[in-house]
Amino acid sequence: MNKALFVLPFILLSLLLAIWSGWLRMGWQIPVTQAASQHGALMVGSFLSTLIFLERAITFRNKWILLLPFLNGLSGVFFIAGLYSVAQWMLIIGSAGFVVMCAYFIYKYKELYYYVFLSGAICLLVGNCMLLNTAFYPNAVNWWMDFLLFTIVAERLELSRFLALTTFKRSALLCALLISFIALFIPFHLYGNIIFAAGLATTAIWLLRYDMAWHSIEMKGQHRYSAHLLIIGYVWLLFTAALIPLANQLPFGYDAVLHSFFVGFVFAMIFSHAPIILPAVLKLPVKLYRPVLYGWFSLLQLSLLLRVAGDVLIDLYLRKWGGMLNGLAILAFFASVIIIVHSELRKRNLSKA
Repeated sequence: MNKALFVLPFILLSLLLAIWSGWLRMGWQIPVTQAASQHGALMVGSFLSTLIFLERAITFRNKWILLLPFLNGLSGVFFIAGLYSVAQWMLIIGSAGFVVMCAYFIYKYKELYYYVFLSGAICLLVGNCMLLNTAFYPNAVNWWMDFLLFTIVAERLELSRFLALTTFKRSALLCALLISFIALFIPFHLYGNIIFAAGLATTAIWLLRYDMAWHSIEMKGQHRYSAHLLIIGYVWLLFTAALIPLANQLPFGYDAVLHSFFVGFVFAMIFSHAPIILPAVLKLPVKLYRPVLYGWFSLLQLSLLLRVAGDVLIDLYLRKWGGMLNGLAILAFFASVIIIVHSELRKRNLSKA
């Protein structure tokens, strides 16, 4: 049996908890959970990080490495139990293991994108340690943002390794990432926010100009679907950069920045890559792409626009409904993927019978 399947329940549980806690924070009158105050750690640490660790771990022949995403995903259970320190230590152990994993990839393959992966892994580890030490989310969030930015860029470089990128183009991308990394060491009130925004903006512009999505958009089916989502995600990254200098001038500006990045950019990458990566992770010979996935992504975009509009206009009604529909769109997407996988496997079993 595919051992990666044992990690999936923890990933899905963390996603459910993260969305539920997000709805609670927005003011929806729903049952309160012990993990209500840990929305960010659940989404970035227990869900997104575990998903990324699993994707990387399956490349190893020794399946004991799957303990890394398993332990990281187990943090969600401790968040439910109210054992926040234990949960955060699980995330620290998981991120430290990911640093070692990325260092091993560099030792074995010495590819540029593995250095970018390692830089992101270090950002995740530092962010998790800062959250444990200070219990103050703003201290960790920018480190987490760079973790996801570096990881996504590394994956795009890995998928684009057969494109002819000149030394200048590669250097320009590394400089853009370096700007966002340097900003982590500069206080936000001392222009750290401007420098961080500049790093995100230049990275977004590079991706919009040179990413292989533009080569895929002329194709049909899954390739065009992925390309459309990637390009929209890069636009959200650029929009995040534009919002950062304005965040302190708006009561809900911080919410607009975070969700433009995490929902607009990061989930665009997840929705785009899922039909390609999930069959490989689960080792299932199925094609996940269906046109219905466009529908859930469209709902995610419209709801995010509602939410950001509510943040900017200080409209609590728009914020609440935008946040509610954000979560429903994400859950509907994953539910659709599960249904498609089940349907495909059922067809294969019937054809063999």
